[in-house]
Amino acid sequence: MTLLKINMLIKKASTFALLSLMVGCNSWPGLRDRDTSRNAPSETPTAQQLVAYLNNNGQRVQAIQCNQVSIDAKQGNQTAPGLDGLLVCQKPRNFRLKAKVIGQPAVDIGSNNQEFWYWISKVEPVPYVFHCNYDELEKGNVRLPFPFHPDMIVSALGMGEYDPSKQYEVKVNQQNIELVEPVANYQGKQVRKSTVFLRKALSQGKYQVAGHILRDVQGKEICNATVYEVQQSKETGAILPQRIKIVWPEEKMEMVLRLNDMQVTTVTPERSERLFSRGDLSSLPGFDLARWAPDQGAPIQRTRGVAP
Repeated sequence: MTLLKINMLIKKASTFALLSLMVGCNSWPGLRDRDTSRNAPSETPTAQQLVAYLNNNGQRVQAIQCNQVSIDAKQGNQTAPGLDGLLVCQKPRNFRLKAKVIGQPAVDIGSNNQEFWYWISKVEPVPYVFHCNYDELEKGNVRLPFPFHPDMIVSALGMGEYDPSKQYEVKVNQQNIELVEPVANYQGKQVRKSTVFLRKALSQGKYQVAGHILRDVQGKEICNATVYEVQQSKETGAILPQRIKIVWPEEKMEMVLRLNDMQVTTVTPERSERLFSRGDLSSLPGFDLARWAPDQGAPIQRTRGVAP
């Protein structure tokens, strides 16, 4: 396979994968905690107060499952077919999203403590299972076509817990208050992540997260999300996202993600080992992002046909 074809293939696959992964990159639930809202500040809160509030929500959830995930996406004037599927997430890095189009498998994105992967059925010329080991990823030498942070998924689902000793910044504008932290992504670059709170809600003594923004060090927006609806766990009182709109400005891409019937759950060790693994994809050709090459035995697209 020529380098140009590999780049085009990775880019196309990653564009679709990004649509699903953006839920980990760009969105937080709007939080209305029944136990802590009475302690919400009437003036501009400190970074410590905001972090404590987010941690209060995250500590209530160890694993979630959503059996009714729907995704609508478009890029420019083109609209992708609606996806329906299953999402399961377990701290610290276990994640699986399997989606179908008209009943046929279309997307499989997953992660465990060792690696992450994604597979898109319609990618041409070869629908590889793209995968990467986290140890290689953390070295900063892996070329990823999108900013991906393995811990953002759990944070986006309202499960994240934040280091209170970390250096945060609080920015205030007319409508919102942003909790800003520097985050190193895995392309060897620095980005800044902002959690956006509604200023009006804070002035009324309530916390409400309106969205999340990822910017580069120059302040250019990489991606953003708006949380339209949330749902509250009956078991723990945790606030979980329900409907989110994600926008990726540079690619003129947007997505609406609906997470219906989200439940706080427990994942047994046996199910965890089975679910958070790409073992059920072993019959498909693989592509190692760290080596930037197909796995041994995977088909390689050549200029004159496909060789095993």
